[in-house]
Order: sequence, then structure tokens, then C-alpha cells
Amino acid sequence: MSVDLPAHRLVTEPALETVVRLGMPHLAPQGLSESWLLKRLGDLHWQMLAARLGRPASAVEDREGNRVYAAFRQLRLEAARLDRAGEDDALVIRSRLWRLTRTQLISRHTLEIGGEALGRVTLVSAFIRREGGSNRRVCRVEVPGLAELPLWGPPQPDPPSLDEGEGPSAEFAFTPCPPEDFNGAGFLYFPAYVAIAERALYAAGWMPPAGLPVRERTVRFHANLDPGDRVEVRAHLLPAEPGELHVAAVLSRGSDGARMAEIVTRRHGALAPAPLQAI
Repeated sequence: MSVDLPAHRLVTEPALETVVRLGMPHLAPQGLSESWLLKRLGDLHWQMLAARLGRPASAVEDREGNRVYAAFRQLRLEAARLDRAGEDDALVIRSRLWRLTRTQLISRHTLEIGGEALGRVTLVSAFIRREGGSNRRVCRVEVPGLAELPLWGPPQPDPPSLDEGEGPSAEFAFTPCPPEDFNGAGFLYFPAYVAIAERALYAAGWMPPAGLPVRERTVRFHANLDPGDRVEVRAHLLPAEPGELHVAAVLSRGSDGARMAEIVTRRHGALAPAPLQAI
């Protein structure tokens, strides 16, 4: 199932172009920081949505006048070469937004430096509001005013394959820190899910100190959690092509075991053979 758009659909709306001169806040030892990138693209997704509605991002409401937020449901990073980015490079981000359903939007962001493609990111979001003041209880809602937004034609991106095969597995637990891992709306921010899965890989000894560049990543988000709750990660190695590392991770809520996300990642570079122990 492809997430490619027919060529004629790509030109129905002009792209929003953003140029960022890269410095230390935008970079990691392996090039462009994926954590920074996802935060920036999440904000672009939300700002494009608010601009389409003609109101400030802080004033997006449902039909009953309740404040709503964009909860990301799916993330897809493809053909990534984030390791090509360096200090003082000009990163060009071209972004477009479509309607997926009455309650969901989808954005596509292409990345480029000096005419060279660095990858593309697809984000799917749903409008939600809290019920009862807890991040564990949210409901999906509709926001009026988006009927003129172009409709996404192809099917949604594929769900990640979680076939465990016979690869080694490891477990990891992490309690998110509200000032670092939660956003201004009080939710565990979607880049934090990826960061927690990355911590699990390092704790398992599956990553060298310098890291390995990400080639592609698929994430499906299911649930959030309240401050003080922990995230439990179960990761396992998947069959991989020569010269790559292929890992799946399932994130669950510590308090009740509810599944929070599934993440499947392919990286450039193979894992060095070593004894692996469950944590």
C-alpha cells in the first residue's frame, strides 16, 4: 500500500517552504537531529492547519467551542539521509497539508540541502480533546472550516510490521520527565516516543556510541499517559539486509499495560555481533 501521490495531486496546492540555517540546536552526532526535526514538522503541521482555519493555533476549537489539539496517529520517515546535514547548511522544508477524513489530516514534508534530497516525512493527525482531565481519556472530534482543504487520495501509510521472527529481544522502562518530554498542552509529545525507543536500543547494547543513521522509520501512535506514569519498551531485532539494522519496538503504559505505540526502524550499518541480554 503506497503513500505516493499521483503527480497531478502534488501541484493542487503550493507548498509552504521553510528554510533553516543549521546550527548546534538542530544537529546531532549523526547529522540532522531527528528529535528537533520532528518537533519542527509537528509545529508546521499545526501552523498550516491554523492558517487554513484563519485563526491562531491557540484558538482551534470543535463545534461546541472546546479547545482541541492535534494528536499524531502515524509518522513515516522515508529515504532518509539525515547524516548528510552539517553546520551552516541551509535546510529547505517543503510542506503540504490534506484532509484524510472528517477528523484526520495528513501532511507531507520533503527535506533538501543544496539541491540534494534528505528524505520525506508524512504525518497523520487526529483532532482530540481530553475527557476528565486525564491524558488517558481523550475523544476524537471534528473541527469545522476545513472542507475546502484538498482530499488525500491514496490509502493511508502501511502499519509497521511487528513480526518478531527469531531475533534477540530486550526490555526497557523509562519514566518521562514533564519539563523535557511533554508538550505545552500537557501531553507526552510524539517525538518523545521515538526518543524513548532509541534509549531502549542503547540500553540493550544494540547501537554503537556514535549511533547509526536512520534510513526509514514508521510509527503508529495509540495512547498517551499522565505525568508520573512510566513507558515500558519491548524491542526485538528483525531480519535485515546486509549492511543494515532493522528493529521493532512496542511501547506500553506501565500503569495498565495499554499499548502506546509501535515503531519499526531501518538504519544504515549492521549490528556488531555481541551477546545480548534482556534488561
